[in-house]
Amino acid sequence: MIPLTDKEVEDIIELAYSTSEKYILKHVNKKDFEDINITINLERGEDNFDIDINIDLDSDAELPEDLAQNAIDLSLDAIDEYINKRNKNLD
Repeated sequence: MIPLTDKEVEDIIELAYSTSEKYILKHVNKKDFEDINITINLERGEDNFDIDINIDLDSDAELPEDLAQNAIDLSLDAIDEYINKRNKNLD
């Protein structure tokens, strides 16, 4: 894999953040949250990258147990799609 550019890193982080946020807010009303904290760390190597997504939801309302994990999984799927499209365009 060709190393990610700075712009691609920014795009991936924004994609992961917005995908997670949209998923969460689609399933639970924003008013039910005290705070939604989405942290994304991306470390890039010469021929790969590692991304870590952590979601902390502060709410008095009862939330689905798998809400944060589902948002993370959806974000990772969106990143995979982005990378696949990127790699096809580089061929």
